Amino acid sequence: MKLKIITPERAVVESDDTRHLLLPAENGEVGILPGHIAMVCSMQVGRIRAEGTGGPVVLATSGGYAEVLADSITVLAETAERAEEIDVARATEARDRAHQRLRRRDDPDLNVVRARAALARAINRLRVASGE
Repeated sequence: MKLKIITPERAVVESDDTRHLLLPAENGEVGILPGHIAMVCSMQVGRIRAEGTGGPVVLATSGGYAEVLADSITVLAETAERAEEIDVARATEARDRAHQRLRRRDDPDLNVVRARAALARAINRLRVASGE
């Protein structure tokens, strides 16, 4: 299958030989094989895993959309980073900041939804960077 994973900044993956793809869809992980039924799905924070003849590709994503056709997949991701591209120190700092924000429940300016989303993104980036 053809696979394109695109962010607003760049094309992250362009492959003509993807055999299997796992996406973090909103309702759970979705596995896609050649000949999959056509669909469009939204993605949540998680890992995109693609397997092709060149070996596995694992990316941390913060969400987006995927269009699946019988012989091609296009992923429009908010972000998509390979493990080696992730700045572990920066992701660790982001995780720690989000934890600190969430501990201050009495802060009237605390946006719990934003803090939880930041925490999920940082933890996901750290998992991908560590190979989990």
